[in-house]
Amino acid sequence: MTSEIRFTIKYRVPPQIIFEALTNSELISKYTQSESKFEKKVDGEFFFYNGSIKGKVKEINENKKLLLNWKFSNWKEAADILFNFKEKSGNECQITIIIKNCPNRDANNQTIERNGIINGFKEQIFEKIQMFLGYPLNKDDDSSDED
Repeated sequence: MTSEIRFTIKYRVPPQIIFEALTNSELISKYTQSESKFEKKVDGEFFFYNGSIKGKVKEINENKKLLLNWKFSNWKEAADILFNFKEKSGNECQITIIIKNCPNRDANNQTIERNGIINGFKEQIFEKIQMFLGYPLNKDDDSSDED
């Protein structure tokens, strides 16, 4: 397993807007432009991108925390992905994403690159939320003030 992967994303909208974008099947389908499902409850199942990503909800605290057991179709095992939401001044949102237990190799024994995972999340989820739902990312400051 790889070491913990951690990165931060900021939006110029309140946390509840982005929390909803990550947990509402209809919104997920809009920005992924694919069939998606998200059962917004503990032990609820989810899938994005027609099942290329799937898993279960392990913990949910509305607008604050989302813990998912997340598996890409080409991974042997699932990883735990934690989204921590924090309201920032100016009615903005900071999301800290922490990925634990990420496999080192995929089902084809290819190395799973840490930067590839981060870039995939940024490009296929967070930038698509901005593009298709219109919620602007805050790219003014790449630093984060995590608690």
